[in-house]
Amino acid sequence: MKANNTEQIEFFADLPAPLYEQLMRTARSQRLSSGALLFHQGEPAHVFYLLQRGRIRLIQHTAEGKDVTLATFSEGDLIGLIVALSGDPYPATAEALEESEVLALQGGMMWTIMSHHAPLAVRVVRMLAARLHEAHERIRELSAERVQQRVARSLVRLAHKVGVPQADGSIYLNVRLSRQDLAQMNGTTLETISRTLTAWQREGLLEAGREQITLLKPHSLASIADDLPN
Repeated sequence: MKANNTEQIEFFADLPAPLYEQLMRTARSQRLSSGALLFHQGEPAHVFYLLQRGRIRLIQHTAEGKDVTLATFSEGDLIGLIVALSGDPYPATAEALEESEVLALQGGMMWTIMSHHAPLAVRVVRMLAARLHEAHERIRELSAERVQQRVARSLVRLAHKVGVPQADGSIYLNVRLSRQDLAQMNGTTLETISRTLTAWQREGLLEAGREQITLLKPHSLASIADDLPN
């Protein structure tokens, strides 16, 4: 479906009209049902995506047959930009966690636009630097931190990204999040996640449903994430 470009997208807000129209000329809108795959690991990456509605996660399939959740994207995030610019294959599979809508944009066209508009190139570099920093942090967490600390940090990170503050001070995580998802995100087992969440529920730190979590005491979880005395 051809994109509706009547309203300029925020990420490209300062692009001159001719360049914006050039970029949007080849853009295509795509809707995904929950569980649908946007692209597969190993596919050629000529296109990147702007997530306009919904939630999408990036899953990497390992040689041991395990799935590892690398990232979770929400509205306004760009997906697959690095590989679309470099021409490398997608390093992971993108799966919709709920009904979602994306805008597909051509990597080659993005290069052209960036070469004509330096502020956009700078914005992309800053975004990539932030993601690289986040990736380095995750590697450090997986190699050096206790499982409980890693899980708490993941929940706090999600609270900043998709959290909905409630009147009682709790934070509802507005994303489908199973215990298996948390295990994949933190490089641990389903059994360990179940024990951790059960213990935290007994302590009144959170409330965990089948695929939904509410942080009842966000500050206490942040203390665990930072390895501070509670």
